[in-house]
Parts: sequence; C-alpha cells; structure tokens
Amino acid sequence: MYYWNRDNFEGLKAVGDKYSALEGYELFGKYCLQKEQGLKKQANATVNEFVTRCKNQPLAEQRMIAVELLSLGYWNREIHQLLAYPVIAFLKELLAQWVVEEPNNAIPHRWLGYINEDITSYERALELDPTDEISLTQVVILYLKSVDFQTHHLSESILLGDMIRAKNLLSSAQLLNNRVQAGDIKLTLQKSLDYYQGLLNCWEEYSSLGVVEPFPDWCAAKGEQFDFWSVIYYQR
Repeated sequence: MYYWNRDNFEGLKAVGDKYSALEGYELFGKYCLQKEQGLKKQANATVNEFVTRCKNQPLAEQRMIAVELLSLGYWNREIHQLLAYPVIAFLKELLAQWVVEEPNNAIPHRWLGYINEDITSYERALELDPTDEISLTQVVILYLKSVDFQTHHLSESILLGDMIRAKNLLSSAQLLNNRVQAGDIKLTLQKSLDYYQGLLNCWEEYSSLGVVEPFPDWCAAKGEQFDFWSVIYYQR
C-alpha cells in the first residue's frame, strides 16, 4: 500500500499511537496519525495548533519538548514527515535562543547541529561534552562525507581538493571514532574509515608511479576493490 514510503507511514502510525496518549503531546500524536492517513489539510492545522501551544508553555517546558522531538527525529530518520516545517521553525528559533542564553550547555549546540546539519555546532558540543555520542558520530560522518566528496572523481583518476586535507580529516575522524562507545555504530564507522584509508593509500601510491593506466583499472589489477562512482557528462 505504501510503496517505497512504507517506513515513513508505518513510523507515523506508531509514533502517533504512542504520543496521542502522552500528556502535552496529544496534538503531535494526532498530527502524525492524520499525516499517516493522508489528511494533509487537517494535519497542517493540527501541527500549527501544537506549535502554538508549545510556544505558550514556560521556557523550561519548551526546551524539554524540543529535546524530546529532536531525539525522536534523530533516531527515526526513516520517518521523513515526522517533523513538519512549523515544528522545525519553532525548534530552530528555540535552539538559537538557547545557545545564546546557555553558551556552555552542550545540549542545544548538539541539537542545533542536527537540525541545521551544522558541523560547527556539533564540534562546539564536543568541546563542552567530549562524551556526547551523537556529536561524536555525526562529526565522524561529516568528515567522511567530505573525504567522499574529495574522492568521488577517482573513477576518472582525479582527486578533488587536497590529499593532505583528506588524510587529516580521516585522522581526525579516527581519533573521534576511538571515543565512540556504542559498539555497532563504532564498527560501522570504522569500516568506512578503513575503506577510505585504503582508497587514499592506493591513490598515493598510484600518483607516485606516474602511470597512465586509469586508477580503477590499476586498483583492480592489484586486487583492490572500491566502489567507484559512475560519472556521466551531458552536452547540449
């Protein structure tokens, strides 16, 4: 029934059932259920009413709600319709005010990093709380994404950016991953770190040889296996 969006709709139903019964979150639960049922107009009205009620709560209560919703969104990313735009706008405004009022509190920095996809906020959260697992893992992931971007044209024997920067990012990511406590997450990230380290090592060796053979072919001849991107150019 839900096609490719099944996880999203089933997630909305599960969250809606749970939060409809939680004091203070009844409207949020109702929004999730309406969204799951495809009642767009009613869902929009409900989520706007929920945000209005949140804004009328004492500041401490608003912050508790924010942490609850952000944590819910972080751990349930497959439910991509979970946090509607009015909720996101409310959360961003609240967090921006929170970091100003409590600049040495890691919590608002962490969640601002999440909602804005901002590595600077995550890094600030780690300065304040070096054990923050979410910030640790997200900074590692963002460092890996940067390395991935720099290497995604190696299929054409081209390294974007700078080799030293790429290696430094991997080194920093490794040091952070060493501090991650969650075993399954740590292992997954380590596999990615090992992959990109192997890729950079091969590129470094290849570059020093001055060969004309395409880098992917050279790697294959050595028995190295990497997932090279396919690059397609269009001409008008």
